[in-house]
Amino acid sequence: MNPEKWVFIVGCYNSGTTLLHKLLASHPQVGSMGGEGQYYNKGLLLPANVGLPRLWAIEPDRFRMNEGTKTNENSQVLMNEWKPHFRNPKRPVLLEKSPTNAARMRWLNKEFPNAYFICIVRDGYAVAEGIHRKQGHDIELCARQWLNSNEIMLEDAKRVDRCFVVTYEDLVANPSKLVDRLTSFIGLESIDHALLSAKFRIHEQTTEIINMNKQSLDRLSTEERNKILKIAGKMLDDLGYHD
Repeated sequence: MNPEKWVFIVGCYNSGTTLLHKLLASHPQVGSMGGEGQYYNKGLLLPANVGLPRLWAIEPDRFRMNEGTKTNENSQVLMNEWKPHFRNPKRPVLLEKSPTNAARMRWLNKEFPNAYFICIVRDGYAVAEGIHRKQGHDIELCARQWLNSNEIMLEDAKRVDRCFVVTYEDLVANPSKLVDRLTSFIGLESIDHALLSAKFRIHEQTTEIINMNKQSLDRLSTEERNKILKIAGKMLDDLGYHD
């Protein structure tokens, strides 16, 4: 398994990483795994194994890795662990997505010199609601996860060689346009736009590509909105997500 390029999709949980992964994985030159790479390796810490399901950024120092991090894992070890799980591992571009890798971009950039990173951001209110609904965590913890993970990701995005930051909102508003920009970034021909009109299985729903933010926002109480705003208000404002 020796691709010309690796593409890593990162972002907070419930930010659209799964949808973006499915879209790019439909490209005939891209190989992908059926699940997240973080479940197919032994050496990188998995949040659920330390009591932090969907909450790695609550204790970020346990997960952050940079160019100087000492670990028994390296690119060759990861590739050997991932290889059995890849569909079409001989394709020129191999795709991996794990939300926790938002904390490991700099380390991955060092280990995979041919790495490309795609970072995706979504409305923090919708993300916090989704984590809360799926995992049952207090809404404050969910807001803190969104805030911390995006702070780390957006800061480390400046320190890697090739990175493209997108928003969930732009993706669902015009999938063809955004995916064309991403394939150009990676150096691939455009995806057949007909593929983007299919229905996709995203966690518990099978649907066409639509903006699911309103459904999440409608589930939030005024009290929950205020708690999210208190914790993540500055980043919400900086990123243009106004309640």
